[in-house]
Amino acid sequence: MKKIKLLSAALISITLGFVGSSFADTTYTTDADFALGILNSINYDAPNSNQLQLSETGSTFPLLWAANAGEDSVSKIDTDLDCEVARYATWHTAPFHGAWTGPAPSRTAVDSEGNVFVANRQFGNFQMNILKILSEGGIDRNGNGTIETSTDVNGDCIIDRSDPLEFIPPVDDNGDGILQTSEIRDERVVWINHVGPSNSLGRSLCIGTDGNLWLGDFNNRAYYKVQASDGAVLEGPIATTGNLSPYGCLVDSDGTLYSASLGGPFGVMDTNTNTWLASLSHPDSIYGIALGNDKAYFGRSNLVEYDPNSGFGEPDGNPATGTFTQPADVSNSTLGISVDGDGNIVLGQTTIRKYNAAGVTQWAAPNAASDTRGVVPDSNNHIWAVNRGSNNATKFNKDTGALMATVPIGSNPYTYSDATGFAATNTTDPSGIWTIINDGGAAGTEWDTIDWNNEPQGNIPPGASITVEARVSDTQVGLGIEAYSPIINGVTGLGLLGQFIQVRATLRPGVDDESPVLSDLSIRNAVNQICDVEPDGDIDRVDLRTISLARGQVAQPGDPRDANGDGIITPSDVKVCIPLCTLRRCAIPN
Repeated sequence: MKKIKLLSAALISITLGFVGSSFADTTYTTDADFALGILNSINYDAPNSNQLQLSETGSTFPLLWAANAGEDSVSKIDTDLDCEVARYATWHTAPFHGAWTGPAPSRTAVDSEGNVFVANRQFGNFQMNILKILSEGGIDRNGNGTIETSTDVNGDCIIDRSDPLEFIPPVDDNGDGILQTSEIRDERVVWINHVGPSNSLGRSLCIGTDGNLWLGDFNNRAYYKVQASDGAVLEGPIATTGNLSPYGCLVDSDGTLYSASLGGPFGVMDTNTNTWLASLSHPDSIYGIALGNDKAYFGRSNLVEYDPNSGFGEPDGNPATGTFTQPADVSNSTLGISVDGDGNIVLGQTTIRKYNAAGVTQWAAPNAASDTRGVVPDSNNHIWAVNRGSNNATKFNKDTGALMATVPIGSNPYTYSDATGFAATNTTDPSGIWTIINDGGAAGTEWDTIDWNNEPQGNIPPGASITVEARVSDTQVGLGIEAYSPIINGVTGLGLLGQFIQVRATLRPGVDDESPVLSDLSIRNAVNQICDVEPDGDIDRVDLRTISLARGQVAQPGDPRDANGDGIITPSDVKVCIPLCTLRRCAIPN
């Protein structure tokens, strides 16, 4: 488990967030300011108050995505409400079938924004398919100003596939039986792409360090790199070695892909060079796979750990020459396996078990459900089991193992990969996000500048980064369908037009896992830039006095003193600026 060198995790929300400010330029720099936004794996905890830094352990969105193999759909579970809140088709609607016929979606990968990628395995003479489904927002394909998507209309926590308001299937417009993006009607399902030859079988899916996907072709023993934004194939096929058929994968922060193979070898690939490094024999069959504690974990009849930092005289470790061990206290039949936020290993079927990193049992809980495939932690570190034979998911208390909830979902739920995004957030791309929405007060507000880290505590250690993006809309709801644009610190003339602006700051750790520090962030609109003569981000009596003393002068192009735009500095310019003062009575900020 990756530990960031700072503080503990903060809980998050999946809503767009609060509106941080109205009308005036705004600087966020205190705890109260940062609390107006949404924090994902970021905190402002003491003793490092009034600044944002990465949490020691990353959090995820309160979502679990379960692929329903027997009906070709994906269930979206709110893990705070213990409720199925949406369900999305992954193929054209057909009669229910078994988990190993038809499209049969199974593998999922969840990104840092809570969006899910799901692979249809495709048992039959089809290419394997991968889809992207958004956690919020969508694509307004019919242009009616509304995102039409699956929702639990009656609030019973069960999606009714026969209700067109609760479940929106695609339409086979050309009658060929193959789902195309143009045939998707649910506007949170962004795209589908078909990858590999017609005899492929998509049995492995994971997110890489750059946010793109790695999709494994089981039948043809190869991996493909797929672009997250549109599903385009970027690389592949990249052949495995040692007769390894991809059955599941995860990528660590160095870009090393570890692959399960269902009874075959354990695979290692460098995604930085797209080079297959090794196929290693091991003491057990591999089904699920997990990363944490700087190790890989897998097993079927027993828990096995792979330590890339030991063996063969490698002082700094070598992902291709590590050693396999079995914790002494562990012998447990399992399919799914995960590592939680405290570095504990969770796994099981009829009994769900939690072990610490040393292999010592923390608790064992009976699971009355049938044929458990996945065992994953949620955003609160509680443990969920996805149960194919019972068509449900069960939730267990993180501390005691007590059963907390049983949530009915679709037919033959078959998910045991990173169904909550926990592995991606903590291991693949350790990062945190702070999001804020600002209200410009009028439609078409022109946003001019975003700048940050103007205070001394702002810091970006070697290898760390702070990236800022923004999107705008004339409605707050409309933000969800807009794309983010990258922002350069302090550059004016953004040209972003819309009453509401949503700013997203992403923090990533440095080479020694040290967190960057976001000390402050300011959002400035073009109207207020006019009167900010100093400029310092504030409009106060100093600016007014400077304008007044310049009366009668000819204004220069873009002159902030010429508030009314008549080309001459006059008392009228002062009158225009007074209502735009940052503080009451045009006071000077402390």
